[in-house]
Amino acid sequence: MITNEKQYRSSNVMLEKFVDALEATSQQDVGLSPILLEAHKNAILSQISELEEEIQHYQLLVSGKITEFEARGLKDLPDILIQARIARGMSQKDLGDFLGIKEQQVQRYEADRYRSTSLTRLIEVADALDVTIVERAALVGSNNLEEVDPAAWQNFPVPEMYKRGWFEDFSGTLANAKKEAHELIPAFIINSGSVSSELAFHRKSVRASGQVHEPAILAWEARVRYLALQDPPVVSFDPKLANDDWLRGLVGLTLDDDGPQLVFEYLRNIGISLVVEPQLPGTLIDGAAILADAGHVIIALTLRHDRLDNFWFTLFHEIGHVILHIATGQFSSMFDETEAPSENKEELEADFFAQETLLPDASWAMSVARFSQNEKSVMIDVKRFGVGPSIIAGRIRRETGNYTLLPKLIGQRGVRKLFEI
Repeated sequence: MITNEKQYRSSNVMLEKFVDALEATSQQDVGLSPILLEAHKNAILSQISELEEEIQHYQLLVSGKITEFEARGLKDLPDILIQARIARGMSQKDLGDFLGIKEQQVQRYEADRYRSTSLTRLIEVADALDVTIVERAALVGSNNLEEVDPAAWQNFPVPEMYKRGWFEDFSGTLANAKKEAHELIPAFIINSGSVSSELAFHRKSVRASGQVHEPAILAWEARVRYLALQDPPVVSFDPKLANDDWLRGLVGLTLDDDGPQLVFEYLRNIGISLVVEPQLPGTLIDGAAILADAGHVIIALTLRHDRLDNFWFTLFHEIGHVILHIATGQFSSMFDETEAPSENKEELEADFFAQETLLPDASWAMSVARFSQNEKSVMIDVKRFGVGPSIIAGRIRRETGNYTLLPKLIGQRGVRKLFEI
């Protein structure tokens, strides 16, 4: 969302640059494979569309043509307050003067979507903007919860976070942790570096088969960010480094029994942190791609399915997100339940990227195992295509829908033990 004139001008400049980049890509060979070239063009078009939409929305707000805002929950309140300020014709300085605070404080509030402020301050801002909010409260989600606390921080999986030792400086009991969730959770999130004004204009995407438990995902993301911060890569991520040669080298690791462990350093060398952290209750996350500070990115895996074929497909799916959607500025973070059905363009692009990089359709068309579906033919294809047997076996299982095929080749229960989880 564009929140002030400076960002509005910057967005217009960015739009011009993306338009120029699209024209340049169409006119010359940029050294990419046809698949990546087409994905690159689609990514630029998507970014152009998003910027045009944001610019138009800001223009409508400034003109005063938007006077009502739709909220699907309290989480939308910060964005509503920002839009209301713009629609009122108030600058961030005007609002600061009204509240008796500095303009810079309002900028910080809006940059992190009011995460660092209190409910009292939110009410003061709403009053200052003369915003009337009508909200219907409803209990959603699982009916199996034994206890529902109206406090927002109590919606986080505090017991599991306590059990895993995520509250490192807290020496109290679980009961005390629940009572002090309003202090423990915010401190935990801030300590992870999750609150960053640099990421304020990026979007989060969650691919899931059911209702998303946002507090659990936020807690897991914060933990992943914290772990990545402990030993970040020494180089910044540059998508040009993730070229065809680098990808082929990564595919080659699927042949190595210790391949999953070797991936850590392989990704680190181009500015990608790999973090393995099991999912939290209430989520079915398999992996995520996350933009971090200091110019590097994070790929996180849960190993929810303890199989080699799932490990490699999820890893390449997230790498696809990093190259196509994170590095291009479309999203700040993308969370995936890889088995969830999705018609989302970005998810389809990441699925295609993973499949085509691991085993291109041109090679798959010549596969012996594709038709005979036995272990001997799989090993023949392993030698022909230079890819691990779990990749071929996993693709056969997915395409046929028969998950009883080739059980010995998919690396069942062969991944978590490598990471001691």
